[in-house]
Parts: sequence; structure tokens; C-alpha cells
Amino acid sequence: MDLQPYLWMVILGFIIAFVLAFSVGANDVANSFGTAVGSGVVTLKQACILASIFETLGSMLLGAKVGETIRKGIIDVNLYNETVPVLMAGEVSAMV
Repeated sequence: MDLQPYLWMVILGFIIAFVLAFSVGANDVANSFGTAVGSGVVTLKQACILASIFETLGSMLLGAKVGETIRKGIIDVNLYNETVPVLMAGEVSAMV
């Protein structure tokens, strides 16, 4: 099956995932470090560095578990063997 006509879905999915990850990470950092920066325990620069390190580590160490759950636990991807574009469109629309 030629998936070249559906490359736009992969690109759109990547862009949406990047924007969502950025916005969720920014919200989490504000919740985590707002008090520490406000009280002067750490500077804003230190908070950004710490957040970058630990947000990246968390996504790398725990992201595979999330992907595994989606792949095995939520839907049966074998139902879409003949209609891969439908599965791709469903996954992109679920991110939005």
C-alpha cells in the first residue's frame, strides 16, 4: 500500500504533537517552579534549565509506556490493516 499521499497527515500530526507538548510543558513548569521562583529560591534561568532537563528525561523515560498503552491497550490496530489512512486520520484527529 502506497502511503505517500498521506504524508501530510504525518507532518500535521508531528506539528500538532509538538505544539501540544510545548504548551503542556509550559503549563507544568509554571505550576512546578512558580513558587520557587517567586520566593527567590531559584532564579528564572535556573528554573528553566532544571525544567528542560527533567521534562526531557520524563518524556524519554516514560513516553514509551504511553505509546505502548496506546498501541496495545486502547484500540485494536489490526482492525485497520486494510484502511491504514483511516487509522492515521483518527490518530491525528484525536490529538486535536
